Amino acid sequence: MAVHCIVPARMGSSRFPGKPLVKILGKQMIVRTMERALLAECFDRIVCATDSEEIAEVVSQAGFEFILTGDAATGSDRVAFAARALDLDLVVNLQGDEPLVEPSVLCDVARALEAHPDEWVTVACPLDPAETRLNTVVKVLVKEGYAQDFSRSVANEDAHRWFQHQGIYAYSRRCRDEFSSLPQSEVEKERSLEQMRIMGIRPIRIVQSPYPSISVDVPSDIKAVEGALTKSFGRG
Repeated sequence: MAVHCIVPARMGSSRFPGKPLVKILGKQMIVRTMERALLAECFDRIVCATDSEEIAEVVSQAGFEFILTGDAATGSDRVAFAARALDLDLVVNLQGDEPLVEPSVLCDVARALEAHPDEWVTVACPLDPAETRLNTVVKVLVKEGYAQDFSRSVANEDAHRWFQHQGIYAYSRRCRDEFSSLPQSEVEKERSLEQMRIMGIRPIRIVQSPYPSISVDVPSDIKAVEGALTKSFGRG
């Protein structure tokens, strides 16, 4: 079955307004993220779903497709709107603040979605013990290949039981429509974690990645991403 990639991006991030258009070594973050999706070579279509004409123009100039959306409570709600408008079934939601996502992991997620279209799919990677209490790094508790809980902060003594959650989701039309039809849960709003809306209703399958995630949540994360890119360039 065809698997598509939708990259949601909005200008109004509370922690980092205008984040998708911040430049990382001279190139907008949203463009870098979509280029990583293109490198995966496993998607029939790659589309940016955005509420911003400015983001849409940048994406278009870089050679990518976009769709304009209205306001959305979460990235998954925005993806659900876009996928419905584009009449897409299997979709990987790659959050626009993942400019270093490993293309092979995106392919693993796409394959897992094809094999298990009645489940959500997301990614866990190694958790840096130094980031156990860091609220900008989301953690996931995994048991027998499925997510048991998500949190922004865990006790130091429990760190070995948790993984870092990476900003990738995958779901079929049925699972997205189910999600978007539900009201935001109190725990979802309290933790600012959209996946909590579906916890306990739909299984969330975990794809394990050996690659640490460096996403951009706050301005200080830009230096870490640029440092990683510089090291990569240095290795050729």
